Amino acid sequence: MSKPKKRKARKLYFVARDLPTDLEVDSYTEPDVAFARESAAQAHADALNAELRALTNPFANDADPDELVRGGETAFKKLLAKLKLPAFAASDWGAWWDARYFDMTDAQRTAIWDALTKFNWYTVRETTLEG
Repeated sequence: MSKPKKRKARKLYFVARDLPTDLEVDSYTEPDVAFARESAAQAHADALNAELRALTNPFANDADPDELVRGGETAFKKLLAKLKLPAFAASDWGAWWDARYFDMTDAQRTAIWDALTKFNWYTVRETTLEG
């Protein structure tokens, strides 16, 4: 009698929301959908992130560019100059976002969100399906 062939393990990709924590460990939500292709999972994550970007002030809760942008406030102000957006003189970036949001173009808002490299909601995670 021959042994049944062992199936090759497959990689699966899922999207999970990063949960902020004060601990030194990463924490994520449970995935809602699994994907066979990483590109499909990334497209799903991008769509979920786009929904949240439309509704969220990235500088709420006293967050500032030093916390959210690689290169900190200096790099962020250079980006604003490149985008022809006035910088904020004080430290209340949340108020700046609220005041400027409707005057920004979609391209300007997208460029700002893309610069927020330390600000992720949904990311693609990889696991292996045995069987």
